Amino acid sequence: MIMGRNAMRIVRTALFGFTLACAAFGAAAQDAWPSRPGKVVVPYPAGGATDVMGRFAADALSKATSQRFITENKGGASGAIGSADVEKAAPDGHSLLIATPATHVTNQYLRDKLIYNPDNFAPVILLSRSPLLLIAHPSLNANSVAELVALAKAAPGKLNYGSSGAGATSHLAPELFKAMAGVDITHVPYRGAGPAMTDLIGGQVELMFDNLQTALPQIEGGKVKVLGVTSAERLASLPNVPAIAETVKGYEALSFLALMAPKGTPPAILDKANGIIRTAFQAPDIRSRLAALGVDFAPSTPDELDRFIAQERLKWGALIKDRGLKADQ
Repeated sequence: MIMGRNAMRIVRTALFGFTLACAAFGAAAQDAWPSRPGKVVVPYPAGGATDVMGRFAADALSKATSQRFITENKGGASGAIGSADVEKAAPDGHSLLIATPATHVTNQYLRDKLIYNPDNFAPVILLSRSPLLLIAHPSLNANSVAELVALAKAAPGKLNYGSSGAGATSHLAPELFKAMAGVDITHVPYRGAGPAMTDLIGGQVELMFDNLQTALPQIEGGKVKVLGVTSAERLASLPNVPAIAETVKGYEALSFLALMAPKGTPPAILDKANGIIRTAFQAPDIRSRLAALGVDFAPSTPDELDRFIAQERLKWGALIKDRGLKADQ
């Protein structure tokens, strides 16, 4: 009986020591990071909201620490090349990635093979959630989502929409719309949003789901008209544009940007990076610059980002499988 009590006391002492060691390691990791220059990889070419977000993040990390973080653009294969680069990096917080719906949600369902594993990343912070605008050629005989649904149901397959490419958000958002509204609208994929917009303005396609940054100038110029926004509710910045969900109940399609690290990065580093970005992005000048791109800062904890990614995978994975969608390889 005495030996049993001694054994229990030894076990409790060992566990207490282990707990203290873990806490000390976490604190040391946080205090030591960053110990050298780092990088924020943008898995797309320079230009656009993804690149701008990467530069904001790198700048915030540089200003808040004693080390310089650079932005590195590694585009190709719908974000796969840049993602693979960060996946293989040491899990020490010196290589970070701007993640997108393609890199961490849809690529795995749209493509037969991936050169990286989307599960091999640790969440840092959700940076933004941004809606698309449903826009149409001015000649389209529909001025609301309800009228569009009626028109599409009257002539299945006759209407068409352009996208920036198979598997892009501008492809998946209308596919979700078609599924939920019960309509048949033909997809016309392009190599980029620019050519799709050109043909929409020219009347070669009748519809498009596009981001606010590029759609608003065309709307304001009278070259296209807006029918709705893909957020669950109307945007405060566009109060006269109805949410598609006002007609198609439950509809929501948002793009997002997030900051990720290689899997195995210590939680203390994730938390410290989260705090730096959260503080920096709350600044009025950063908020206004993001608003000009049509995105709003939507901060999260690492755990909240992890749950958000899981929910997005369930939603879009089911749609992609049900409709048999594939990306441009």
